Amino acid sequence: MVMPKLFWKIFLWFWGAMLIVNCAILFSILSFRSVSEQNRFKQFAQSMMSLQARKAAEIYESQSPKALSDYFRDFGQDTHFSLYRPDGSDVLGTPADGTTRLWISEAAQDEKTHFPRHYGPPLMLQATTGPSGAKYILFSEHASLPFAHLIRGGIGTQILRLLAVALAVAMVCLVLAHYIASPILHLQSVSRRIATGDLTARVRARLTRGRDEIADLSKDFNLMAEQIETLLHSQSQLLQAISHEMRSPLARLTLAVGLAKAASIPESDGLFERIETEAERIEQMLSQLLILARLDRGATSFPRTPVELSLLLSDIVSDASFEGSATRRSVILTHADPCLVDGSDALLRSAIENVIRNAIRYTRESSTVEVSLKLDNTAGQDLAVIHVTDEGPGVPSAELSQIFKPFYRVSSARERETGGIGLGLAITDRAVHLYQGSVSARNRSEGGLDVEIRLPVFPILPNQLPPTDGDLINA
Repeated sequence: MVMPKLFWKIFLWFWGAMLIVNCAILFSILSFRSVSEQNRFKQFAQSMMSLQARKAAEIYESQSPKALSDYFRDFGQDTHFSLYRPDGSDVLGTPADGTTRLWISEAAQDEKTHFPRHYGPPLMLQATTGPSGAKYILFSEHASLPFAHLIRGGIGTQILRLLAVALAVAMVCLVLAHYIASPILHLQSVSRRIATGDLTARVRARLTRGRDEIADLSKDFNLMAEQIETLLHSQSQLLQAISHEMRSPLARLTLAVGLAKAASIPESDGLFERIETEAERIEQMLSQLLILARLDRGATSFPRTPVELSLLLSDIVSDASFEGSATRRSVILTHADPCLVDGSDALLRSAIENVIRNAIRYTRESSTVEVSLKLDNTAGQDLAVIHVTDEGPGVPSAELSQIFKPFYRVSSARERETGGIGLGLAITDRAVHLYQGSVSARNRSEGGLDVEIRLPVFPILPNQLPPTDGDLINA
């Protein structure tokens, strides 16, 4: 899963800031300790190394090597002493390496305290003269103070230490970024669910229990969602109630017109036909309003079953072609891949019929409306793609996204005689989105409109294939 941008922005800002602060504090402490440690050893060298060197030479010459070894051991494990001759040989018999011999040779040139530079515990060398006049060099290796080892080591060691600090800071920042970004991302997810029609979506209860601004925002968001759900539910109920109530007087009106027409003079037939036409349009509008009201209540209003889309489309095209023949327009099914979709047969039929009838209404006379159904998997998901193309005037580009809204009619087709009542494509849009699909329209370069419907499909088993072969089907 790809992390959202907000999470990474919060994480990187916190991580960078904490890393800079921690590194600054760490290096400040280590620098202070380093300077403090160096000053301590310099003071120790100035006051004690010369005396210790003379004392060690005296014990070696006047007593024995064993006495010198016991003397060195009395200093404990924090400090290690060795007494060398100018040629680099240890008076106690411990061999010296090449680097130590070089330091001894340099220290033998004078009787100053020398501090060799190297990675490791602090070292000091002090030349002195014994009672017999022989020259010796006292070598001292002092244990580090706490944390002083952190400033020693090679470049690789320092990089590893810096990476360890960065990793520790990253873990803290990950937790902090998740704590801040998670509620915001959850709010985004819930808002998207509401935008797609799931009005029951709410913010998790645990996010509303706090006493911070995020908890207050979550409470306000849930309150807003409840108000929207209540208002839309009330609107849907009102729309449904009005539609039902209007159907009864409309039916009586139609009956009365039929009776009056039978008893009227022939000259009045035109008026009665006009009344019947308008009554049919009102009936059609009420039917579509009822469908919209049911769609507003969600998918539970329409039972979902597997629907063989190619067979359904073939039936729709056959009916549409018969209707179009009355106005010298034809409808053909150019291609139909077998596929199953999850939805309501009646609702999908209504959604597709609305698009095809709209194409028949606007395509030019003696032209053909082409319908095709193909499977597509370019986005990693199996989709049924339906294309309905006509040879009409098309739609202004600025209005392509508006034609799927309720009661919207293209400006050049405002009159009911040409523009319908503006509910058919709105039903198509809501029905397709109800089944996690999408619908869009574009103008064809050769003229006319191309409406595309996409629906997720199920895999089809061999025994589920329809009897038709999916080739060209003329309706």
